[in-house]
Amino acid sequence: MHDAPEQRPPGRALLGGSFNPPHIGHLRLAIEVREALGALVDTLVLIPCGTPPHKRAGSLLPFALRAEMTRAAVRGLPGISVSEEEGERQGCSYTWDTLTRYREALPGRILYFVIGTPDFALLHTWHRGRELPRLCQFIVVARGEQTHEPFAQAARTLWPGARSVAPVLPDSRCMALPGGGMAHYLPLPWLAVSASRIRERWLRRQNVDFLIPRAVDELLRIRHAEVAEHWKGDGMSC
Repeated sequence: MHDAPEQRPPGRALLGGSFNPPHIGHLRLAIEVREALGALVDTLVLIPCGTPPHKRAGSLLPFALRAEMTRAAVRGLPGISVSEEEGERQGCSYTWDTLTRYREALPGRILYFVIGTPDFALLHTWHRGRELPRLCQFIVVARGEQTHEPFAQAARTLWPGARSVAPVLPDSRCMALPGGGMAHYLPLPWLAVSASRIRERWLRRQNVDFLIPRAVDELLRIRHAEVAEHWKGDGMSC
């Protein structure tokens, strides 16, 4: 009698961002990626950035507040959680470091790193960006009306030798990357919600209903003075 093949434990999906503030675009993306991955993952984790290397930090709310808002935003959403891992580190928050820590904490699990097509094409500008397939598989989602062609072209540009293979996920496209990495393109609907536009409306005391969860709006009201002081870094005034 042959032994049954060893089953791989479910992986983990990771979605990073400033979450300044967390809004419905973030939440819908998290929900739809979690549903698309199904039993391949045990949960999808939202990871508020600590100190982003590619963004101006002037209008960025303190990490603790962004993490608190993100936890409030996902409360009650099954299969979605929040990690404060990047807030525990000093210096710039590099994706390479975050994924390395997850790889050490979850040996034998596949990490699925969620990224939009514009950022995917710019991975060569990230710290050790071309090496990330050593740590994760990419879940690439479109912005707006994009098709899979920019995704495929970006993969071939970043990793010469990347090739199309049979998709693993329904309605997806898949590229095998040199060294054993994978990139999956998911044509999910995109909600064009802008965090900077939300900050602008909030500072002008305009209505932000249905752009952010009510729990996030309540926290912004409670911490109004602190939030206004940071968000004025966008060049706006109350």
